[in-house]
Order: sequence, then structure tokens, then C-alpha cells
Amino acid sequence: MASTTTADPHDPAATQSLTPARRRFVSVVLGAIGAAIAAIVGVPLAAFFALPALRRAERRWLEVGSIAEFAEGQIAKVLAKPLAAQVWPYETRQVALYVLNQGGGKFALYHIHCTHVGCPVRWNAPAGRFFSPCHGGVFDRDGRVVAGPPPRPLDRYEYKVDKGVLYAGRVYRVNEKLEFAGWHHA
Repeated sequence: MASTTTADPHDPAATQSLTPARRRFVSVVLGAIGAAIAAIVGVPLAAFFALPALRRAERRWLEVGSIAEFAEGQIAKVLAKPLAAQVWPYETRQVALYVLNQGGGKFALYHIHCTHVGCPVRWNAPAGRFFSPCHGGVFDRDGRVVAGPPPRPLDRYEYKVDKGVLYAGRVYRVNEKLEFAGWHHA
């Protein structure tokens, strides 16, 4: 009669041969669970941050006002409002800008910030100048630099007139001849 021995489950020597196989199985299962959790959480999180950067910038127009509101040759500060409300987490807000009615259906829409360090400029009608409170920047009525450290004229908005209403689009830079010099990237 042959003797049969059963392994004692509490004996470390008896379970030693099973441990590497079990360890491998547990590590494979835990790795698969970790990968699944990372995919479930990571893919939507990566999409949340990456997709807005990949999306083509849409052109948003701001309603400036009726062209009848702007007297020819005069500069007026206005608060333009977006045509469509922005979706959370963005705030729908009005944008301050200056409008010069140049006559003949032509307008100049000035970005309100100085081209030196971005301080908001102020139009002074009696002096016929825009003044920046930072570093003494001064611009003439066409937005050209008259004094101070600003490197270029005031930036402008593209504009359109539709059914008697003035709209502002993207901000662009101009050179000393007030010609288009590239889109503003701030």
C-alpha cells in the first residue's frame, strides 16, 4: 500500500511552489484593473484639456452698436457685447473699445490696451490723444505712437457693418503706415 501525504496549507514549504504563479496572476489582474481605471479616467480628462487646443478658433463678432450712434470724426468709448452667450466655464462679458467714424462708411476700432505693457488707454478729446497711465505712452487719434515706449500703434479690431449695425471681430496689429501687420496673439 502506497502512502499518500497531503500538503499542509499552513506549511510555508508546501506553498512556496505555488507563490510565483499566484504572484504573476495577481500582478497581471491588478495591472489590467489599473489600466482599465486609467483609461476610464484618463481618456475623458485628456480630451477635456486637449480638444480645445485642437479646435479651430471660431470667429466671434461683438455687437458695437448702430452706426448712427457714432458721429463722423469723433472717437467714442463703447462696451461691445458678444452676439452669443459663451458656455460655462467662460464668462459672457462686454468688451471695451474705442470707435472712430472716419466717414464714408469707414471706421477704426481701437483695442483699448497700450501696445507697451497692456495698460488701458484713455481718450482725451481736448488733447486729441490717447494716454496710457503706464510709462507715459501717448497715441494720436489714428493710434500712432506720439511719445513714450510703446513699440507700435494701437491694435485694431476688424469690423463689419450689417443692416446699420457695427460689429467688431478679431484684433490685429498695424505698422506705422497703419497697414495690417498680423493678428494679435494675446
